[in-house]
Amino acid sequence: MSPLSMFFCTRFTRLFAGLTLLAAMATPPVCPGAQKSEVTDPLEKNLLEFVAYDLQVDGGTWNDPSNFPAIVWEKPERVKEIIGSCPLKTRWFDKDLAEVSKPDGKAPYVAYLEGKSEKGYLIKRMATVSPGGKAITAFPRPPADGSFDENQWVLDEQQIAIKRKLLGVEKKFPVFKAPQTVQGNATVLRPGTPAEAGFKPESTAAMRTACREWYADAQEPFVALVARHGIIVFNEAFDDPSTGTTTINTPMHMASITKTMSASLFAEFMDQGFVGLDDPVGNILPDFPLDGAGAFTWRSTFMHLAGIHIKAGSGREVHNAYSDNFVVNLLPCLQVGKEHKYNNMDTELTGKAMELMTGKCVLRLMNDYLFMPLGMSNSRSSDVCHGSMATALDAAKLGQMLLNQGAYGNTRFFSPETFKKMLPVRVRTYWPEATPDIPWGMGLTFFNERDPQAGKDGVPANKTLLSRKTFCHGAASGAVLRVDPENDVVVTVVRSKQGLNYTPNLYKFLKAIDEGLVDRKP
Repeated sequence: MSPLSMFFCTRFTRLFAGLTLLAAMATPPVCPGAQKSEVTDPLEKNLLEFVAYDLQVDGGTWNDPSNFPAIVWEKPERVKEIIGSCPLKTRWFDKDLAEVSKPDGKAPYVAYLEGKSEKGYLIKRMATVSPGGKAITAFPRPPADGSFDENQWVLDEQQIAIKRKLLGVEKKFPVFKAPQTVQGNATVLRPGTPAEAGFKPESTAAMRTACREWYADAQEPFVALVARHGIIVFNEAFDDPSTGTTTINTPMHMASITKTMSASLFAEFMDQGFVGLDDPVGNILPDFPLDGAGAFTWRSTFMHLAGIHIKAGSGREVHNAYSDNFVVNLLPCLQVGKEHKYNNMDTELTGKAMELMTGKCVLRLMNDYLFMPLGMSNSRSSDVCHGSMATALDAAKLGQMLLNQGAYGNTRFFSPETFKKMLPVRVRTYWPEATPDIPWGMGLTFFNERDPQAGKDGVPANKTLLSRKTFCHGAASGAVLRVDPENDVVVTVVRSKQGLNYTPNLYKFLKAIDEGLVDRKP
């Protein structure tokens, strides 16, 4: 792989392709809504292949620092077959954002490439490179210790600033405000006793037994936390007692619960009037249509109804300011509002919008406007879709903020009215022909997980583990975040792999929680 190709993230692991969508009252998959979907349309198949191709330095390295290198497609002949001939005009910008025709010693440089192919495709790409054969390498998934490289944020923001300059939107948007300090205190998490929290005395022992059996069966370390009324009754790590290093302060991979995080950030933009859920995407990202069959809204992106396939994208979207153009190139084959297609590019578009509105990279926005104000000090993310790391306590703070309808302590992130817009609704509420007709919201769906004993020994046939209004998002890593507004409960499990017998073990743990509730509500 060439040095410039190394700038981009490793291609996404297709974590969700084998999961099966089931009905709400059936045993749900780890990520409700994820489904295997083969590409049958030849045009769509070709365009998905095209948007995955990298640009690279011609010849592999930038050896002559006195002149800019040529930037070419990694498979130029195949690209030509798909989109037709497409000469790309390349413009270079230095680290001060000045457009330059020759290297001026102010590296790193950003190459902006634009062209229209003979088949009518508008192509816009960016790449960050430095002379001497040294390409900028995208920051990978955050390591387990929660550390991060803020230099990558600076590199991303160089591209974003140039994009805003090219589009002439540097002064279009107001200043994005940090979460506000308000009077009154919403519930915050604190340790306490089962009696204080409304749990039966024996409940924590039952939770511990379920977790110990889970670890013994799966041999995958994890941390589990349970809170009710803001009182933490259980927060324990499970690992090999002799060699394990997992503690309650160990961040683990949250996978697609990351979508809940980035949706919460987007809700802050909605609350401040930057964008509406039913606004066309083209209101912010100007290459998208504002009306007509190909137009779609932010609601359709969150509901995965823009028609984007799960195979869309290449894994480098978060560090490319013009990755929204990948979806623009797919517009001819998108069928908006027809089918719920779980994917990552929908969410990436929301990240590109937040970057364009602020001039800040979305990873900095998530850190500065969500993680830090919530006290999620051990949380980091490498994208807006599935790259976050968090401790069980950090994830529980996010859950408690949602349970509080947008507030935590004396900090308000968004209003209860905005929170209600995040909640799942049936997709046919807005798209009458959409299939399947499942409930979905902004990074949220319902978890009506059927009690294994339902319909047996006098247990009601529709009995669920926690209430039927429990919500959040699944995770291919096996991480868990459940928010039960009826019983005022937050449950988190952080782990990096599902391990063996994941669902039955999870249900044993949830059943221990459910049976431990005093005055349980359905």
